[in-house]
Amino acid sequence: MSDRIVFEGIRFNVHEIDVPTADGSPIKRHVARHPGAVVIAPLLDNDRVVLIQNTRATVGKTLMELPAGTREPNEAAEVTAARELIEETGYRAGKLTRALQFYASPGITDELMHLFIAEDLTEGDHAREAGEAIVNRITTWAEIDAMIDRGEFEDGKTLTGLLWVRRWLDRQNR
Repeated sequence: MSDRIVFEGIRFNVHEIDVPTADGSPIKRHVARHPGAVVIAPLLDNDRVVLIQNTRATVGKTLMELPAGTREPNEAAEVTAARELIEETGYRAGKLTRALQFYASPGITDELMHLFIAEDLTEGDHAREAGEAIVNRITTWAEIDAMIDRGEFEDGKTLTGLLWVRRWLDRQNR
């Protein structure tokens, strides 16, 4: 199978690969190769979650999201999660639990997302990157449930993370 880089970017590269079909003949596909990312569910307590309003130029909207970020080359996912939580929200986690991993959009990218639950939070100063337009929003699970019902979450990693963490809390009778 051939694999060649057709675009080198800051956060990902695009490769053109040959994929064998059922009859064995190859077809060309473009794949975004990504170093992976984290998404963090910061729990202030059993009923309150730190969400962020994040302006996303790619979709031209401000979205309600869980904090998240791209892994640096060879960076452990736990290190990325701790760093991104501070950068985006200003909170530090006393306890960071790896919960789940999933592919962001396997039809086009190999980006593997790692979900972490952040607890025992201490509030501090954020360290946002230049150009990041982020606002913290402390949100209750009742508000989150209503927002899900109204279709207000448009970010897949946030929906996945919130639904998984809610089930996790329920299983622990929290």
